[in-house]
Amino acid sequence: MSEKEQEMIKLAAETGAKAAMDKIKAERERIIKGRHDSRLRNTKLLFKNYRMFKEHKNKAVYRASQMTDENAIDILDLMYNKNNCQDIKIESIKQSAVRTDIIIEHIDKMLEIFKTVCENSEKTEDKRKYRVLYAMYIADDVSSAEKIAISENIDTRTVYKDIDAAIDKMSALIFGVDWLTNF
Repeated sequence: MSEKEQEMIKLAAETGAKAAMDKIKAERERIIKGRHDSRLRNTKLLFKNYRMFKEHKNKAVYRASQMTDENAIDILDLMYNKNNCQDIKIESIKQSAVRTDIIIEHIDKMLEIFKTVCENSEKTEDKRKYRVLYAMYIADDVSSAEKIAISENIDTRTVYKDIDAAIDKMSALIFGVDWLTNF
């Protein structure tokens, strides 16, 4: 084999290897972005249903103290791992009640942290983001984006932008380091 042919083979091999590595990297990034998007979407769903889950937690017969060997992150991962959805079945109403209890307690603790961070921020927007999130999803009195916009003296679109930003921060708090390592 000539030196020119050897160079062409080497160049083809390098080009093929680079293309394969680029494809693997792109696929990994797609998976990570999908996981991030899924967690963000699911955090929003948790907040949209927060009042109902809170009521469920308060009226359920069983409590988190009755459950062992599970924590909020494990439960959230199980709930949102689409690959395991077929295999995972809720064993009983008891487990559902206990899991809801654990998740609500976890969300409440993370809300406390978020509130503290927002209240200690020098940015008025950060303080507002907590108030908007609270008014929209947490407060006992159900409020619309329009009512919140009026009370905060902002545009309705700003309400939704604040909610999106707050949900992003809450996802980081709810999922912890796992959230940060997915970027």
